[in-house]
Amino acid sequence: MPPPIDMKRFEQLKAVGDLPSPRGVAIAIIRLTQTADVSMAELARVIKSDPAFVGRLIKAANGLVAENRRAVVSVQEALMVLGLPAVRTMALGFSLLSNYRKGACEGFDYGRFWSSSLLMALSMQALVQRVRVVPADEAFSLGLLARVGELALATLYPADFSRLLKEAARSPQLRQLDLEQTAFAMTHCELGAAMLADWGVPSQLVNPVLCFERPEQADFAEGSREAGLVQCLVLSRAIAQLCLAPELEQARLMPAMLRLSGRLGLPRGDFVSLCERIAREWGDWGKLLQIGTARAPAFGALCAAEESESKAVASPENGATASKEGGATGQGDEMPVLIVAADASERARMRALLEESGFSVHEQADCTQAIESAIDVQPRLLLIDWSGENCGAPLVRALRTTRFGRALHILVLLDADDDALLEEAAAAGADDFILRPIRPAALAVRLKAGRRTVMLQRELEREREELRHFAAELSISNRRLQEAAMTDALTGIPNRRFAIDRIQMEWAAAARHSRPLSVMIVDLDGFKEINDAHGHDVGDIALRQISSTLRGALRAQDVICRTGGDEFLVICPDTDLSAALGCAERLRDAAHGMLIETGGPRVRLTISVGVAMREPSMASADALIKLADRGAFLAKERGRNCVMSAQVVQTTA
Repeated sequence: MPPPIDMKRFEQLKAVGDLPSPRGVAIAIIRLTQTADVSMAELARVIKSDPAFVGRLIKAANGLVAENRRAVVSVQEALMVLGLPAVRTMALGFSLLSNYRKGACEGFDYGRFWSSSLLMALSMQALVQRVRVVPADEAFSLGLLARVGELALATLYPADFSRLLKEAARSPQLRQLDLEQTAFAMTHCELGAAMLADWGVPSQLVNPVLCFERPEQADFAEGSREAGLVQCLVLSRAIAQLCLAPELEQARLMPAMLRLSGRLGLPRGDFVSLCERIAREWGDWGKLLQIGTARAPAFGALCAAEESESKAVASPENGATASKEGGATGQGDEMPVLIVAADASERARMRALLEESGFSVHEQADCTQAIESAIDVQPRLLLIDWSGENCGAPLVRALRTTRFGRALHILVLLDADDDALLEEAAAAGADDFILRPIRPAALAVRLKAGRRTVMLQRELEREREELRHFAAELSISNRRLQEAAMTDALTGIPNRRFAIDRIQMEWAAAARHSRPLSVMIVDLDGFKEINDAHGHDVGDIALRQISSTLRGALRAQDVICRTGGDEFLVICPDTDLSAALGCAERLRDAAHGMLIETGGPRVRLTISVGVAMREPSMASADALIKLADRGAFLAKERGRNCVMSAQVVQTTA
């Protein structure tokens, strides 16, 4: 993985005060979400002071709601769907978008940057809903801010960065990151990662940002969350580039994008549908954010065209494909081949022989541009003049270090049958050789062997893709089953099974680190009477609404679970008895002031809450829960609609 930015340098940049930073309500939201005891209701009040952010937040939440679920219509619902970390990062991203739509850097296209960032946000959200490496709300924010380092360089060094971008546009063989390293002693990836870390984004999200534009340098463990995020970011960037590319360029970009989706185990049909959904949402979000968008690409047609070409290339060697008369290989497919040689006449002779054998031939005279040509053409076979300037071993080694270059079948042209040359070519990574002067029959044999090798590699790739897809689908199914097993079907909050696992985990952490831990038992007062008087349908509506109210009144770190018909368990990590009693009183007050709308009778519910804090003498989490249950019993005895703790009663007595 590339090294992070020198933090002393970063602190100096921060001190200057020119780094892009949030403003207005976004600052209040970020500060509030960093407070330990902030409630959803309090956060909602701050968010409502910015109507523009309200609309964006609700739209983002609806992007995560399943199609068969009711749409999110309020700030409180959006907060419950998204969670505090995502809300904080979205506030940051949307604030930057609002305040940095234009700037002094002439060569930096601010509108295209934000349109591309929005596409990456939507793509990341859609992709992680399939591959499940991080929550989709976090993925949206990560995609929106993944390239914030470019915005920072345009803000810090407008003139220098403008010249750099123009140089990169004039010379496609030069990588922008290399130019940035030379000009600023840092890249936009390094700067962007440092900014995200400074804003409190977790390291498992920051590290992929550091290296997703150079994925070959990523050294994350296979199957890790970071490795999955890098793949999602690379594919999201590819989707954004294709959507913003001229129509004539889109067909060239589609094959690479489909290969990337295959590595994530996404079936082509599903991926095309996903891209079409992203394009629709891009248009909707563009109107909401006042960002320019382009006409959505015809993903289905692009995929169909690519499939037709792939089928022609991958035709089996069984005579089913019509061979060209006089063809040396008997294969009629259009497998792409790149010839890298300085001599134009030699390239012409080889082109004639290759085209006669049914290959699609591309040429490159300059060895220094061979890698860029290979990236554009995506050949399966490569013929290289070993004696050419800047060719030979350096070029073959450079190709073999790239991901696509490792799969190439490389044939080198040698001037003499020399053992030293053959050893040098083999050591560099060449697969085969042919001697000058080129004999058509000899070249035909070499090409047939190369074609067979490539076809076998493709079959192996397909089998691996099928296995990856199967493993990914199985993993997603298992996660969905696990989530369903841990969620209460009626209220959508965690169930008793989740509560048991979570309290054991928090108990162990509290014991290990000597941290406070409190729990609450929440009983609904008069719930049986509502069921008896109005029926279970009304009772179910009341349960859903009271669950939502209680969840909204809790702090960010608290976890509420439904453990019985009208009973809830609230787990409060890092919370002493005094703070837990205050939180319980807030819950009681929220329930007391709530009027439940059922579409028929309006009903009210109050709650009785028992609170208990872990003590060193307690043997287990069960003892803590029983003590809280004792408090709930005391609250019922006292007349209901109140908060009690057996520990406080004991102390008073």
